[in-house]
Amino acid sequence: MADRSGRASSESVDSEASNIGDEEVLKAAEDFYSSRPYYQQPLGHLEVPDGLPNLEAETCGGCHTEIYEEWSISTHRRAWKQDAQFMAELEKSRTGSTAEDSSKDDVGWMCVTCHTPVTNQLERVVVGLRDGNIGQPIYRKNPSYNPRLQEEAITCATCHVRNGKVYGPYGDTDAPHPTAKDPSLRDSSTCTGCHQAEAHWPSRSLACFFSTGEEWSQSQYAKNGETCQSCHMPTVNRKLAKGFDRPKRKTRRHWFGGSLIPKHPKYNEEIARLQKVYGSGAEITLIPAQEAQNVERASNGSLKTSSCPPDRSCRSYIVRITNEHAGHYLPTGDPERHLDVTATVRTEDGTVVTEASQRIASKYKWWPEIREQYDNRLPPKEHLDFEVHIPKGGDDYSIQISAHKYRMYMEAFEHHDLEGEYVRGRSFFNARWHIDSAGNLTLERKVTDKEKVMNDSHTGRPEGPDHR
Repeated sequence: MADRSGRASSESVDSEASNIGDEEVLKAAEDFYSSRPYYQQPLGHLEVPDGLPNLEAETCGGCHTEIYEEWSISTHRRAWKQDAQFMAELEKSRTGSTAEDSSKDDVGWMCVTCHTPVTNQLERVVVGLRDGNIGQPIYRKNPSYNPRLQEEAITCATCHVRNGKVYGPYGDTDAPHPTAKDPSLRDSSTCTGCHQAEAHWPSRSLACFFSTGEEWSQSQYAKNGETCQSCHMPTVNRKLAKGFDRPKRKTRRHWFGGSLIPKHPKYNEEIARLQKVYGSGAEITLIPAQEAQNVERASNGSLKTSSCPPDRSCRSYIVRITNEHAGHYLPTGDPERHLDVTATVRTEDGTVVTEASQRIASKYKWWPEIREQYDNRLPPKEHLDFEVHIPKGGDDYSIQISAHKYRMYMEAFEHHDLEGEYVRGRSFFNARWHIDSAGNLTLERKVTDKEKVMNDSHTGRPEGPDHR
């Protein structure tokens, strides 16, 4: 039976699929996925290129040693079972559906196509939807499933294998396997297949808000010809494959650095060295209010507002957060991601006089219906300001500014019981200024991902909120 589009109806697929062979299962899955929006489509079943024993990254690393080592500590590598947040959310999206019984609600099939994008990585494939309901996928066991490949998440084959060939940006190497050139590996379309996915299902209070690709495409970076790879895959001259007598050429690092919040506490050390390579998208400065130009005071997201003591007059200073280096919004991606910036004023003996803090985020209410509460994220090169007050008089003060980036809110972190299994966020900026009685500013210390400025003997741990 077919509907008016010519595709088999879900009822006929459901009744027939259990009796079809391996090739028919893969064909039914291909037909189904190809009928869906691009962000619900896996990359398809991949054949192993001649000359290779399998599609696994360790095999690639036998020759492409440095690239393999870089990928091995990347977020792409850890986008499956090593991503405790994703696994918790995936479990929440699946209320018991199995290959034998797909009658229970399950929308997780849409999520795994970006975290394990190759069909060979899927333990089950979808061959239809019962009554067109996205929560009622009709699953069949995947005859091409490779559990070792699944563990690798976004792996070498994700970007480089198609049609029994290994594709690269050059395609002219004398390799022990078929090679070909793919110019798209140099542009952002390679990334936006997953990093641009927006959809909303109001009846389910379900939505995807991954708009990084669109944010970039509207930026000056895109207009200048700068791609995702320009920032996230720094260039390096080296041999493409170790052990082969080939000249060095321009290649790219495969760390894919972003927020560089480790996926697990045990990865802190190896990720810390990448923080020095990539730095942060944000620049944070402190400016006397009378000198600040183009002040953009935050209209929402304030966590705490500074106030002047009622019996004193005060000087005002502007804390400015600028998206100086990111070619997309800051933060971007999952709506759980947010930045918190706090400015604390202290007397010389350490007594807190006042404090102000600002959250930068796209904040949603998810139940009973999805509603955006505010979105004050920073487009490229734009800034947001908040104010802090210092009492006038004969006293000296200090202002300490600390900034943290987070992958998820504390409520979700605690709800999923991720303590010890996941890192919620990290500090990326901590600085202290001395303010004399005339209101003059002197930077005493600044610690960022890329630099450390120390003009005094203070070596204590940067103060700031808990960023487990």
